[in-house]
Amino acid sequence: MNRRVYIRADGGFDIGLGHVVRCISLAHMLNNDFVINFFALEIPDSLKSEITHNGWDVTEIAQESDFLKFLKGKEIVVLDGYQFDSDYQKQIKSTGCKLICIDDFHDQHFYADIVINHAPGVTKEDYKGESYTRYLLGPDYALLRPEFLDSKPKEKRNSYEIKKLFTCFGGSDSKNLTAKVLSWLPSNVYTITVVLGNAYNHYDSLSKVIKERQDLEIFVKNSLSAKEMRNELEQADLAIVPASGILFEVLSIGLTVMSGYYTDNQMAIYKGFLEEGVIIDAKSFSEKSLNEAFSKLGSLDLGAIVNKQKKLIDSDVKNRMNNIFSELC
Repeated sequence: MNRRVYIRADGGFDIGLGHVVRCISLAHMLNNDFVINFFALEIPDSLKSEITHNGWDVTEIAQESDFLKFLKGKEIVVLDGYQFDSDYQKQIKSTGCKLICIDDFHDQHFYADIVINHAPGVTKEDYKGESYTRYLLGPDYALLRPEFLDSKPKEKRNSYEIKKLFTCFGGSDSKNLTAKVLSWLPSNVYTITVVLGNAYNHYDSLSKVIKERQDLEIFVKNSLSAKEMRNELEQADLAIVPASGILFEVLSIGLTVMSGYYTDNQMAIYKGFLEEGVIIDAKSFSEKSLNEAFSKLGSLDLGAIVNKQKKLIDSDVKNRMNNIFSELC
């Protein structure tokens, strides 16, 4: 097997871990048919370990030109990052490599052979690209880890049954929304599992909030595996998460979810799933919007919301991705 996929993505506190995590999801989909190599300017040791544990190589580079030197013209290159502009794409294409861009913004001209954007509601008309560029758009191309592609949705829940909460704001939570959400939660006899990522560094403020919220039973967990994350979600009655990759995981479980946005790259996913009617609107995660979301719980048909979730994501995405990548070869 000599078909190679070179994945170029970074992760850290400032940019979060989402780019690398969804590329790991893609690598799992391609693992049986391709040799996978990751390349990064910045990547936490924990993610490096996860990648190498799966049998893939990670090469740390000092500058962008270092990556270009690895290209022989026969590889499929995957770019996931906002720094990879049109000019950089043309450099990749000039080597003879096939190019795939994972995108959130559709704000530039694309020279890639394929553009992937799994946000609902995005259309080909939103994009500018070359005549040969193909677009894989919407949840049919959701970049989910295997543990979530095989998920069986939960049975429907009623609002009065919501006692166990779950929250996670990604690998770094640069705005410290974890602590803020805990401090804003309405007073109730809730049990809440808080999942922190590898790049989280707001422990002092989180500890302070936990001491203040004696009315909540709070369990803090760090750097969970996909299997552990799925287990926590399956035990929850309600999730509070941003409109990022973790929202796709929650929806695959079939779990009532409050979601919103706090960065521009989450806006398309937020608007798309809000229009689909599968999330409870937490808007920009302010104290007011969170309380408004909780006040709506009693009037919503949560079962109907979960039934809509079941129709959005299916496990055949793995086969679709494999076939598309094979066609490029």
